[in-house]
Amino acid sequence: MFRFLFRKSPKPSKRSRVGNSKPSFRASDLPQGLGLLEGIPLERLVTKLNSSLPLDYVERLQYRVKAGNPSMSDDEFTCKWFELKRFFLMNLILKRTPMFSTEIDEIWHEMLMFTREYQRFGDQFAGGVIHHSPEREPKQMPGERAWFDWVYAHLFEFAPTSSRCWNGFFRNPLDEDRTDLLRRANEDEIAEQWFDMEQAKRYPEVAEAIRILIKQAIHEARHSANSRRFEDTGWKDSITNPNNMVYMAGAMMFFSIQDNNNYTSGMNSQWPENVPNNHNNKQSNCSSSGCGGSGGSGDSSGDQGGGGSCSSGSSCSSGSSSSCSSGSSCGSGCGSN
Repeated sequence: MFRFLFRKSPKPSKRSRVGNSKPSFRASDLPQGLGLLEGIPLERLVTKLNSSLPLDYVERLQYRVKAGNPSMSDDEFTCKWFELKRFFLMNLILKRTPMFSTEIDEIWHEMLMFTREYQRFGDQFAGGVIHHSPEREPKQMPGERAWFDWVYAHLFEFAPTSSRCWNGFFRNPLDEDRTDLLRRANEDEIAEQWFDMEQAKRYPEVAEAIRILIKQAIHEARHSANSRRFEDTGWKDSITNPNNMVYMAGAMMFFSIQDNNNYTSGMNSQWPENVPNNHNNKQSNCSSSGCGGSGGSGDSSGDQGGGGSCSSGSSCSSGSSSSCSSGSSCGSGCGSN
C-alpha cells in the first residue's frame, strides 16, 4: 500500500467552506515549494525549476501579465504562476501534457514573448525548449484530461485555488484503453506510452517518480477491477484524511473501470461532506438544461471538480458545473473547460 501518498492536508479555511463562493487567491495559502506529496522525489527538480527562472524575468512577466489584466492582484498572479510551474514539472514526467486552463495558458503565452529568457529557461530546466501548445478543452480529449487529473493528484497537495485554476478535477473518467493497459500491468509498455523516458534518462528523480506513479496506477486499477463496490477497495480505511484528493483519484479509477456509465453519480457519492463545493451544493445554473453542478460553484471554475446532472434532454455522463445547452449531450462535462 502506497501510504506515503496520503499525506494529511490542511483543512480548508472557513471562507472557502461558506456557500458557493470561490476560494480567494491568497499567496500565503500556497504550500511550500510546489507542494509535492510525501515520497515524491522531485524536490531537487523544483529547486532547479526555480533557479532556471531569474527573478527579473518573473518580475517582468508579472508586469506584462497584469498590464493586460488590470484587475489581477499580485496574489492572483502568484497562485496562477504556482500552478504553471507545477505544469512545467509535469512536462518532465508525462509524454503529453496538454494545457487545460485558459488562464494559466495566458501566463505561459506571455512567457514566450521573452524569447531569449524562455529559451534559456527551457535549456536549463528541460534540456530544450518546452514547446507551447494551445489550451485544450477536456471535451476535446477527456481521457487525457482524466489522466492529467490522476497524475496531478498523485504528485501535488491541492492548494485552495488549484481547482479554480484548472477548472475543476475528476469530471471525466479514464478511458478504457488506459484502464485496460493498467490492468494488464505491463510496466514497460505503460512507461513508453505515457511517460517521458528521455527525461527519465536525464534525471534519475524523474525515472523514480515515473516508477512510483506506474506502480500506484496499477495498484489502483487492480483493486478497482477486483472490487464490486468502491467500499471494497479498502481505500477509505487506508487514508486517514478522506479529504485528500488522492482518495478521489482512486474513486475516479474505480468508477472508470466498474461503472463508467454512471461515473458522475458514483463520484458524487464519494465527495467528503466538508470539502468545499462538494455534492451538497447542487444548485447551479446551466443554461436551459439545468446542469446541477454537484462539484462546482455554479460557474465555469468548477472548484473541486465533481459532477453534475442534466435535465431537459441533456446527458451528463461525466459531470460538470458549467453550462450545457438544452437537448445536448454533454459527455465529458456540461460545457466544462
